[in-house]
Amino acid sequence: MTVGRDYFVYVACLAGAQIDVYRGTADAKLSHVQSVPLSGKGLPLAPSPDRRFLYASVIGEVDGVEDPRYDTFRIDATTGELTHIETVKAPARMAHIFVERSGRFLLGASFPGSVIASHSLGPRGVPQEMPSDLRPTPRKAHQIMTDLSNRFAYVPNLGADLVMQLRFDERTGRFADNQPPELFFGEGSGPRHFAFHPGGRWAYLLNELDGSLVAHRLDPATGALEAMQQESALVDGFDAGEPWAAQIHVTPNGRFLYASERRASTLAGWRIDPRTGRLSDRKVIPCEKTPRGFDIDPAGRFLVLGGMGENKVAVYAIDPDSGALDRRFEIACGAQPNWVEVIDLP
Repeated sequence: MTVGRDYFVYVACLAGAQIDVYRGTADAKLSHVQSVPLSGKGLPLAPSPDRRFLYASVIGEVDGVEDPRYDTFRIDATTGELTHIETVKAPARMAHIFVERSGRFLLGASFPGSVIASHSLGPRGVPQEMPSDLRPTPRKAHQIMTDLSNRFAYVPNLGADLVMQLRFDERTGRFADNQPPELFFGEGSGPRHFAFHPGGRWAYLLNELDGSLVAHRLDPATGALEAMQQESALVDGFDAGEPWAAQIHVTPNGRFLYASERRASTLAGWRIDPRTGRLSDRKVIPCEKTPRGFDIDPAGRFLVLGGMGENKVAVYAIDPDSGALDRRFEIACGAQPNWVEVIDLP
């Protein structure tokens, strides 16, 4: 990606029941492109690997009863604008969705339903309502992602203090237990979100309930994770109550990692050792109120964050040498920005 190329930001708004679309430029500014209604309250978003489609998990309602759904949108390759294609029923309310790396299946993890699902994507890009696989999980599955090889899938379970290790078949969309099938963490840790290093050898887990961050070695042959370091995403002297860590991302060049914490409204950042994957040089800064979702642009220049408690989106420049964050810009968005997805277009 060239340094000056624009990128697009998609923000799902929980209370606003919409996706706000912005164009980002090299001067760290965002301009509003479009606001698109969702069929319910906005939960996570997931683009297809070819960036032709964007998927939204939403909370709909029928006769006062919750009705979970997937909304499918086509992305205009020039303007970034979204066109709604179809809405289908989801098997449960999904806390996280992810299009696996072959682009054939939409994966989902349900926090209230304690299940994971795999849905085949049809010729129009729409997920098939009948899952290719539907598997119960321990309590409160919060995320599902495949590694860079697309052979292994990982599911943090916030309510059971463990991460499921699975094998994934990209031809059928089905899961099978890996060995060991579960990794346990400390009681009350609350595993929430993973981020993979682009080199494929390391993975980083953010625990919501104690604010810890655990660096892992990832065996490329077996998919097994091995913890090697634990850090804290909390500001020094944290006294805001119970930790409430939210999101985690690694820069595309693999040099820096960032995590958000909602209770004290902070962003923590680390340098990643290119030889060992270990973390150092931690910095924690204040940010927008209740930073649930953020993402990093594909060139690694900017971190774009949604302030769920302030109904705005902020842009932070990433120093290429130190990883330090410099707040440059903010813009209003719909009510309760819940998820931020940043992409460039083919």
